[in-house]
Amino acid sequence: MADLNPLIRLRRFRLEEKQRALAVLYAEVDRLETLRRGILDSVEAERDTTDLDIGNPIMMQALMAFIQKSKIEVEVINRQISSQEIKIARAIDEMRDAFGEMKKIEITRDRRLAEIAEDNKRREDALFSETALEIYRRSR
Repeated sequence: MADLNPLIRLRRFRLEEKQRALAVLYAEVDRLETLRRGILDSVEAERDTTDLDIGNPIMMQALMAFIQKSKIEVEVINRQISSQEIKIARAIDEMRDAFGEMKKIEITRDRRLAEIAEDNKRREDALFSETALEIYRRSR
């Protein structure tokens, strides 16, 4: 029987690579959400600032342009987040599959080791029984 430990190490390494890739995707989503929050906060701050000067049409026009530009930026960020979330879902599925494959191999290895241990115990018991019978025969 082939030694499965190198294969398990390889599968574990691939699983860890997938975990690292997933962490990068999560970090990217976090960065995008922070960027989106920053844009929304700046819009709110601009609204608060222009509330003091509501009668100025130039300020209102500039605010509306800023709000429109911010909405477009937020929509772009939301699309990027959605795209990243799809990638995250795929990465999670791949990671799950990789983990399942690794576990199958580990279970196979453990079963093989248990079979070997059982076979060794059986041989040892047979040897002890034979030795005990031989001692008994000689003592008679």
